[in-house]
Amino acid sequence: MAKKLAVSGGGGKSQTGLRESLGRGKQADWNSADAETLRQCIAVVAKTGGALRLGYSRDGGAYAIGVYGDGDPYTLYCPPDDDIDTVIVRITNAFGNIS
Repeated sequence: MAKKLAVSGGGGKSQTGLRESLGRGKQADWNSADAETLRQCIAVVAKTGGALRLGYSRDGGAYAIGVYGDGDPYTLYCPPDDDIDTVIVRITNAFGNIS
C-alpha cells in the first residue's frame, strides 16, 4: 500500500519532504521591516479605529498581518520575497483613504 501525501497545513514534518524542501525557503522576519514605515501605518490605522496584528504563518514562511476595522477581520499573508515595506505602505494608503 502506497504512503499518502501529507496534505494538512500542520507544523510537523511531511512524509515526502516536500514541505521542507519547497515550502520553507526564506523565512519572514519582521526585523527587516522599516520601523518608521510600520509606525506610520499603525498610527493611520488606529486613527480610523482599526488595528493590526503582526505575526507569521504557522510555518514561519510568510508574514501574517491581521487587519481589523476594514469590515470583517481578515489576515493578509505575504511571502518573504515580497517587499514588506511596500505592503505596509499599501495598508497605510488604504486606511488613509477612509474618511
